[in-house]
Amino acid sequence: MSPFKQFARLRKIVQDVRASYWFIPGCLVVISALVAWIAHFAGEDVTDALPLPVALSQISTEGARSLLATIAGSIAGITGVMFSLTLVAVTHAAGQYGPRLIGNFMRDRGNQWSLGILISVFVYAIITLALVSSGEEQVARLSVVLALVLALLGVCTMIFFVHHVPETVNVANIAAQLGRRFDVMLRDQITDREAPGVESPVPDREPDQRLRFPESGYIQAVNYDRIAELAEECDLVLLFRATPGDFVTPTLPFVDIWGTGLSDEAREAVLEAVAIGTEKTEMQTVTFVADQLVEMAALALSPGVNDPFTAINCLNWLSAGLGTALAHDGGLRPHPPGRLHGTALTFDTLYAHTFPAAMPYVIADAMARAAAIALLTDLMAIESGLDRRPVLRDLRRLRAA
Repeated sequence: MSPFKQFARLRKIVQDVRASYWFIPGCLVVISALVAWIAHFAGEDVTDALPLPVALSQISTEGARSLLATIAGSIAGITGVMFSLTLVAVTHAAGQYGPRLIGNFMRDRGNQWSLGILISVFVYAIITLALVSSGEEQVARLSVVLALVLALLGVCTMIFFVHHVPETVNVANIAAQLGRRFDVMLRDQITDREAPGVESPVPDREPDQRLRFPESGYIQAVNYDRIAELAEECDLVLLFRATPGDFVTPTLPFVDIWGTGLSDEAREAVLEAVAIGTEKTEMQTVTFVADQLVEMAALALSPGVNDPFTAINCLNWLSAGLGTALAHDGGLRPHPPGRLHGTALTFDTLYAHTFPAAMPYVIADAMARAAAIALLTDLMAIESGLDRRPVLRDLRRLRAA
């Protein structure tokens, strides 16, 4: 596999693993199984030197079996009930504020670690129970001690989880997490600007080649650095017609190429530098986070919900991100494209995914409309050299409504 493909696909794999519910729990289960074996076969020398209570130092095989069976059964029951309630809460929140928010709950580290700890305690107890059921007269006391410690850890995890789940489905916390991520991604987008070298304009003629993907899907990651190196080596100019977050098909061109130095191997490398999936992600798509905030605001203003305060909260976070795009380190300015054109995120493109997208819902609600007028007025007052005519146009439209 070429380094182009490795980079793009690796970013996609990392994103998928981070959004999965199996990686952290799976690792903890493997660790707990190893600890159970080690504690049973090599732990007697350790427990001999520990000042254990009489009940533990003289525990019988039957007593150890009963204790481990109780721990395993209790943890399994608690885990099943807790995560059944979690699925109900997440399903309700996703239906109330947008189905695309499910990925945020899946990525939550508190939920992943809670599931991993509870399942690993169950696995440890089951494996240890099988080991002490072999009929030996001497019980590995370290195994029993660790089982009690893990049971207490499971109780603490349950307390944390009961507190954590309502926090994760709290709409204010959801909007705050999205808003902070929106701000951080914009700051990174602005700060990470690098000079692309000598600018090569797009020729005023038909492209020499047009690349299409052999499959349909959403662009999730693009290794622009690798493609830029390839364009420099082959003396090419590329115009991207789709960027991360866009949907591509085999019938529509993805990139137009000017230059005759593109070999079949290099052409394949360009396509392999792009990772495609079945849904949009925020990996390289700042506007995807803005879309989620707009979706929350739209659903909050729907007749079935009628929650203008949630919508105003989402607008506040959108405004905060737009303020960063205007004022942070000179603002979100298009940089010289070099040999790769059509890849830069501009303020106009970003803004189109925020207030204009929410306008049909905001304009119909008096409270949300008043909040939007105040926020857009504040954006117009920020000192910035970026063109804000779209902001002014929407502000006039809201005032005239």
